[in-house]
Amino acid sequence: MSTAEIVDIGGNQMVKLPAEFRFQTERVSIRRDGEAVVLEPVKPGIWPAGFFDAIHIDDPKFVRPEQGQVPPAPALG
Repeated sequence: MSTAEIVDIGGNQMVKLPAEFRFQTERVSIRRDGEAVVLEPVKPGIWPAGFFDAIHIDDPKFVRPEQGQVPPAPALG
C-alpha cells in the first residue's frame, strides 16, 4: 500500500500523489464511497464546460423520492 502526504494551502487540502498515481488530465471528478474518496479522470470534451461545477448534491433534485412501505421479510426455516 502506498501513502501520500496531505498539505493545507490557503484553507484547501492538497494530496501529493506518488508518481504511479498521477493523472494525465487537468481535472478529476471526486466523490465519497463510505470513508474512501475516489478521484477519476475527466476526459476533455466529454462533459460540457462547467458541468461538474454546476452539480450541487444538496440540491433538492437529488433527494430520493419516498419509496413507500417495505414489505415484511419472509420467515425462514
